[in-house]
Amino acid sequence: MSFRPRAALSAAVAALTLTACAPFDGVLRDSVEDVLHDVATDTAPIVPTLDFDQVDRDDPFGGTDAEDYAEGFDLPDEVAAVGPYPTGRVREAYETAQDLLEAVYLNQDAVFDEDNSEFTSLLTGQALDWYLENHGNEDPLLDTRHIPFNLTPGTAEPIGDVVKVNGAMWAEEAVDEYGFDYLAVRTEYTIVHPIARPGDPVSVRLVTSHLGEVSFYDRGDGTWDVWPFWTRSAGPIHCLSDQHTLTPAYPDELPRGERPKGRPEDAYDLDNARDDLESADEGECGTIQET
Repeated sequence: MSFRPRAALSAAVAALTLTACAPFDGVLRDSVEDVLHDVATDTAPIVPTLDFDQVDRDDPFGGTDAEDYAEGFDLPDEVAAVGPYPTGRVREAYETAQDLLEAVYLNQDAVFDEDNSEFTSLLTGQALDWYLENHGNEDPLLDTRHIPFNLTPGTAEPIGDVVKVNGAMWAEEAVDEYGFDYLAVRTEYTIVHPIARPGDPVSVRLVTSHLGEVSFYDRGDGTWDVWPFWTRSAGPIHCLSDQHTLTPAYPDELPRGERPKGRPEDAYDLDNARDDLESADEGECGTIQET
């Protein structure tokens, strides 16, 4: 059987946390004057301290939606045949999709050190050739460096070894733009990495919305040709359009790169992410609430 491969695309839409500032009204002015009076009359100056260590090392997901998320990517509870694809082959597709997601999001060498060898080892045939040939392509839409999930090396270290995941995968029959049939394993997830700036007591939870699919083309000999196809948004990160990696934005940092726009949204809300990714321009920088 012959077929034309689908193009695979990964678009990163950067999202940066912003904090609101209270208006300087009469009540606040009176409070400030009281504080200034206390400072002037107190022999010990008051030095406010700000805590930028947002993640409890003993309970990294405490107080967030991620408390109830799974650890890693679960397979569907029930597996059934899909169209001409029998149960065994559908199960194999699920397991391959799980392997790809784990290699991208759970492998610490990949996430923190940009070592994507585990991911590339899962690609074969035309998909592998396409990935290697377009690695570093000048067109951001074709640059396959955006497919893995790589933080800028030296900007983050993991807090613990648990990554929380919420979402699902499911299989459907599909037809590509060239008229070729394939099995699509849809993947929609919220992924939470607790991270810290190396060497500093500054931390944050990095929340990623992942939407897309893994496309499985039957070669006719009992094997698949596998193509990852997905988009993602992540935050809090700096909106740096000249980087293929993601640079975390810690709570003690001012935004770098493009200024984020729009009302802050809940980073854990996958429906919001889906709407934003479907309507956003490539590289658009939005805002999220504290994670």
